[in-house]
Amino acid sequence: MSCKIRAVSLLVLVLLAISFSEASLRHRELTSDISTSAKKFSSRIVGGDVSDVLAAPYQVSIQNVFGNHVCGGVIIHDQWVATAASCVAGLRKNNVRVVTTTYNDWGGAGWWYAVEEIVMHCNFDEPMYHNDIALLKTETLFAYDEVTQNITIAPLEDLTEGETLTMYGWGSTEIGSDFAWELRQLDLTYVTPAKCNATYGGTGDLDWGHLCAVGKVGAGACHGDAGGPLVDSRGRLVGVGNWGVPCAYGFPDVFARISYYYSWIISTINGCAIK
Repeated sequence: MSCKIRAVSLLVLVLLAISFSEASLRHRELTSDISTSAKKFSSRIVGGDVSDVLAAPYQVSIQNVFGNHVCGGVIIHDQWVATAASCVAGLRKNNVRVVTTTYNDWGGAGWWYAVEEIVMHCNFDEPMYHNDIALLKTETLFAYDEVTQNITIAPLEDLTEGETLTMYGWGSTEIGSDFAWELRQLDLTYVTPAKCNATYGGTGDLDWGHLCAVGKVGAGACHGDAGGPLVDSRGRLVGVGNWGVPCAYGFPDVFARISYYYSWIISTINGCAIK
């Protein structure tokens, strides 16, 4: 089965590059009583704290050829990065770079890696908002040091309701503000699939491949957080940013559940992806 690719015009890509927002956390407008200001997009984590330089050595910036941050990503193997498929859909591999930062500043000192292969889940957006996960293989091995490391991925579903999970991302700290340069982090609370689905009114856009976590009102994910990591207390990758209601209005943020895609991830890395 071939993966569905969304076509993106060159003009759109240039305009998005200029605005520093080529691909971002996909949003939902689910309730008519969310105000216009609530629907206005921010860039990334709202209400978080600046991360220590060593807090997330697995975090990378997915950038375009202009050097603009597009989405987050996370190193899961010596040449492999996990991100959201919506971040790279329609993009050619030579137009994508993986950037490791030295000081948690996506525009500062660091190393960039060319992409050898983009592997999107073959059922991405079938149905809409499902299977939003992709793997990027870099042309060379990552140069590991104290600020560049891979993360362990969670093979089994063992999260408990109310468990604290931490997300990371770059961007503005309030709606409508400019991008921040420093990496930020935010603690969220794990929400069970049943409760998450009830919050969203029983939508069909959620399934067992999704993981939900929520912060207090005024703290949550926004555009640009897509593809970024959600990590449990044991330092394992449990989710990759997918979608949510922008921005930090008390709705759970939705992630691709890593344990659900564990077999696909391992098979892809080993060169025998499940179709």
